[in-house]
Amino acid sequence: MMNSNRRNTAVLLIAFAFPLAGFGQDEDAGGRLESDIQKARSEIVQAKKDAQKAEAELQKTDSLLKEENARAVQTEDRQAKDRERREKENAALQVRLQETQAKINAERSGLGRWQNSEDEIKARQKRLAMVLAGYCDSVAARIEAGPPWEREPRVDRVKSLKKDLEAGSATIEEGFARLNAVIKEEIKGGDEIALLNKPITRKNGDVVNAQVLKIGNQWLVYMDEEGKRFGILEKKPGSDGAPAWDWREDPGFAEKNRIKAALEVKSAKRPPQLVVLDLGLAANAAPQGSAAKGGK
Repeated sequence: MMNSNRRNTAVLLIAFAFPLAGFGQDEDAGGRLESDIQKARSEIVQAKKDAQKAEAELQKTDSLLKEENARAVQTEDRQAKDRERREKENAALQVRLQETQAKINAERSGLGRWQNSEDEIKARQKRLAMVLAGYCDSVAARIEAGPPWEREPRVDRVKSLKKDLEAGSATIEEGFARLNAVIKEEIKGGDEIALLNKPITRKNGDVVNAQVLKIGNQWLVYMDEEGKRFGILEKKPGSDGAPAWDWREDPGFAEKNRIKAALEVKSAKRPPQLVVLDLGLAANAAPQGSAAKGGK
């Protein structure tokens, strides 16, 4: 565009110069015309140079533009690839997030089920502890209703277990073990025939050293070391309706002989033999004929 303008200007100058030459009459006019032609030629040359320079700059600009366009295309392509990669990464992260959330939900659900199971187990353990505490009451009631033989420590043992079960300081396993031990001890005490030497407080307050024969929870008698004073523990109705236990210290001659014989057989002073005893404790002191085999 610039080169075209320059050429048009040169043509106009030549067109204006030649008509003037026809009218000039002196050499000055010819000199001026020649000068104008040279000037026009110089301007044409300069215009060509300017056009070439402009063309070079245009080519350079086109080259830069092409490079810029290529870089822009590369940048756009790279951005598109980056965008696609990020979209894939975001999609993968979204999938992982969903999987993780599903695992968290499953863990929470499992934790909730485990918590419910634990609460149910605790509730069952508490109910079972109350059941065991009820058995403790039953055992304590049977001990209190039986002969007053070491009654207080036996009852305290059962009540201590009940207190621990109600307070939760004893586990169910411990409660079972302790209650089982108590029941076994009570069964053993109800079955065994024991001979003991210990002081006995008589009804009048006197304390005598005596031999005590205990046949389970059925019969309890004593004879002092001189063989003169005897006692048979009997159950009688109390003033409040509860059973009361008291020593009967006036047995007959035949009862004394049977008591003495049973004590001597148990202490091995006599050979093993059958001794007939009146075990009346099981039926509220109503005498029943029974045979007990003596021996160690």
